Amino acid sequence: MNRVLAVGSGKGGTGKTSVSVNLALALGRLGRRVCLLDADLGLSNVDVLLGVTPEWTLEHVLFDGVPLEQAAIPAAPGVDVIPGGSGVARLADLDRPARLAMAREFSKLAGYHYLVVDGSPGVSAQVVSLFLSCPELLLVTNPDPAALTDAYALVKVLSGNGLRRAPSLVVNRVSGPEQGRDIFERLRRAMARHLSLDLRYAGHVPRDHHVAAAAARQRALVKLFPAAPAARALMELAGRLDTAGAPPGTDPAGALAFAKALQVRMREAAQASGAPSAGPDAVRALDDALSLLDSLGPAAGPGDLERLRALVVRARTGLDLPARRERPGGRDGAGVAVISSDESIGQILAESLRASGMEVNPDGAGRTEAAVVYWRGDPDGLARRMAGLGEAGLVFVRSVASHDAPPVWRGATEVMDMPFRVEDLAGAVRRMASRGQGKH
Repeated sequence: MNRVLAVGSGKGGTGKTSVSVNLALALGRLGRRVCLLDADLGLSNVDVLLGVTPEWTLEHVLFDGVPLEQAAIPAAPGVDVIPGGSGVARLADLDRPARLAMAREFSKLAGYHYLVVDGSPGVSAQVVSLFLSCPELLLVTNPDPAALTDAYALVKVLSGNGLRRAPSLVVNRVSGPEQGRDIFERLRRAMARHLSLDLRYAGHVPRDHHVAAAAARQRALVKLFPAAPAARALMELAGRLDTAGAPPGTDPAGALAFAKALQVRMREAAQASGAPSAGPDAVRALDDALSLLDSLGPAAGPGDLERLRALVVRARTGLDLPARRERPGGRDGAGVAVISSDESIGQILAESLRASGMEVNPDGAGRTEAAVVYWRGDPDGLARRMAGLGEAGLVFVRSVASHDAPPVWRGATEVMDMPFRVEDLAGAVRRMASRGQGKH
């Protein structure tokens, strides 16, 4: 039996992904086989922290027939990483053949001792579905009052949706053991009083400059600085989790049971959200497209293919489906410039857009119809970087806590607060590309 452990937080910036990555590698150092699933639906960055470049994601496994073992990236001896892409978010879309394929592929995870799931921050329906589907939940917070408030809010939402098992808490970036224990006791009392739910103390991770140094080099802390205080704390955390064993009543099917439960919960969440059903125009378009396909023979001409494409596009519009997902190597209509004062965040934004099928032009080189900007610094420097973009539509990305104002821009502008879903970023870029008049 393998254990499924979700790592979550109420807000971004708690160090959740760093804990996920280093916990997975620490368990690997104990001789366990570990699969780390990057299920962050916003700016997932497990691959960035490990310095790996994924070619395939869970989305390709579920929807394009890519074998799970082909998507798995070796990160350390005994530790593999599976990038989630939009695969987790699209679990509600699985038809029966796809569900059978999912069961077949997830059964391959039986050879791992642990499936560590790095979830998204926040309390969206997808996040709630993910955490409720995992038999073990490790909550990461830090001494920041906002982080504590959001950690409690997450547990409150989970409790209101059926959580009955006690989550475990890791307090990150503490000044010492006393601070970690004090934060735990405060949260535990609040949960017992208002939610009738217990909380377990997994441990603390001290504030340590080695964590940022390892991230800057795109290396895992426990590999690059194994003797650092935070690395030792994470190794001790892994040892305690491993010694404690799986909670009573854990489904022996492990990862496969998690995948099935998650698919059911995601479908329920989609139905509860009131997702629109197919309208009569969409149905007619699909019927016409099928009739056209039946009539086409070997001599089908370009005009027939254009008619078929127009019918399918009309049907997609009527179904209000997400933007079309390209297969690897596909291209979207929008040329996008990514301009960032932080190189790592710039890389994450660029990879997110490429994963959505868009053509990314660093600093606006080539055709540019929209620009994504993350900038913390000299406004004049930003103005120089944005020169020559014409009137391309602008998507300004900022941290929720920063309240940074977008730059004055001659074209259309939209602001997005992190964290956000990749699909939302891609949608904003497409809207700005359609409204802007960029460089061609």
